[in-house]
Amino acid sequence: MRSRFTIALLLTLWSFSLFCARALAEERVRMALSVRNVVFLPFYYAKDTKIFDKHGLNFELIQMRSDLQLAGLASGEIDFTPSVGPAGAAIANGLPLKALAILYRAPLFSLVSPAGVSSARDLEGKTVAVSRIGSESHRYGSLILESGGADPKKVTFIQTGSTTVSLTALQQGSVSAAVLSPPFTGIMAERGYKILGRSRSLLADAPWLGLVASRQKLERQPEQARNILRSMRDVIAVIKREKPAVVSYIEKNFKVSAANANESYNDIMGVTVEPLVLRDEQIQKYLDGSFARGEISKRLTVGDMFDFSMLRNLK
Repeated sequence: MRSRFTIALLLTLWSFSLFCARALAEERVRMALSVRNVVFLPFYYAKDTKIFDKHGLNFELIQMRSDLQLAGLASGEIDFTPSVGPAGAAIANGLPLKALAILYRAPLFSLVSPAGVSSARDLEGKTVAVSRIGSESHRYGSLILESGGADPKKVTFIQTGSTTVSLTALQQGSVSAAVLSPPFTGIMAERGYKILGRSRSLLADAPWLGLVASRQKLERQPEQARNILRSMRDVIAVIKREKPAVVSYIEKNFKVSAANANESYNDIMGVTVEPLVLRDEQIQKYLDGSFARGEISKRLTVGDMFDFSMLRNLK
């Protein structure tokens, strides 16, 4: 009897030790995303297909406003964010952050309106929904309006809190247009709404999503950052190679039509930066333009904002 008890105890202890070893092997990582949206496909897909697990990462995706994400990085509340675009303003204002990779070379915002609106100029004196005043949707919405011949200063931007609420506001007719991103752009196009302009056609190279962390995080846990970069590299290759499976995933997980899922996939692949890095002169041109437009408070060099050394030395 005693020997059975001893064996049972040893088995229990052995199982517990395996559980602890597994838990220790998988590092808990908190990444903040601004909204559940197909533009963040690489991170959702890497999590759901166990690519993060393969690299020893217990990945948690948290929904958080982009401006709060950057403060969360500095405070240690979160570990990483893909918000490369907003990071420029934060770094210019003194936050100790670094961007380690560029996932998309351009943002995927569109200005969407009812079919009766013939051009961006028709929106002067009207209301346009954006997720937040000062957000990327507001910034690029203004650029789309300007490129369409409208004066953004003559448009009233309505802060809705998220792209999904902007979509609802447009459907209900409480705004004259909305700045949306996939899959919402495709959803509204299928319902007869008009796409007045797209942000990706405005700037040739405008680093939008990628990987951003605090300098303290990179000093304390550099290998964790490397494993995320490895995961990003792997998931990009999988998404490119397995289009039918990925399109099916988008259709199922974001509850859109097959046509919308296919369009969203093509939109994403159209701006994906496979090596996760752009040339220094491309980035510097973007940073200089951001300063000229008043989007960042001081001039930044590539080295001020980006550090690709981990990526370039990745094995």
